[in-house]
Amino acid sequence: MNEKLKKEILLMVEDDQKMRSGDQWNSEIDRLNTERIKIIISQYGWPGKSLVGEEGANGVWLLVQHADHDVEFQKHALKFLQEAVANEEAEKSNEAYLVDRIKVNTGQPQLFGTQFYEDEKGQFGPRPIEDPENVEERRRIFGLEPFSEYQQLMERKHTELKNKEK
Repeated sequence: MNEKLKKEILLMVEDDQKMRSGDQWNSEIDRLNTERIKIIISQYGWPGKSLVGEEGANGVWLLVQHADHDVEFQKHALKFLQEAVANEEAEKSNEAYLVDRIKVNTGQPQLFGTQFYEDEKGQFGPRPIEDPENVEERRRIFGLEPFSEYQQLMERKHTELKNKEK
């Protein structure tokens, strides 16, 4: 276990989450985190559970997930994540989230229904889903809860966020 690397990752996650939950959006935090995660992945491959623990491995995923300004990097990192998942060094559900994020960021329908948004009319819901008839099976295979449960959770979080803004 590389405690120093784990601590560094968790500090980046802390900065990421503070920025996202606060009033001060700062895209520079995403940019700096992405640049550092690029270096980490080039040195170690995907920092998996045996290197940085489960919390650290999940933290790396979160930082890659939030690197929306660099979709090519997200695609590159996905290959390392998939290898880590195959070796049980990362969560399979994280792979599903990153696949959807990349698809949405490249204008394609998502596969797992993990990405939601508020449209220009203020309606909140999932981004388009490819082959929606089979989304539940894909979610099950990747260890995700049923879509209806996830949708309720996302709608509740969205409502809480809207109420907080008032």
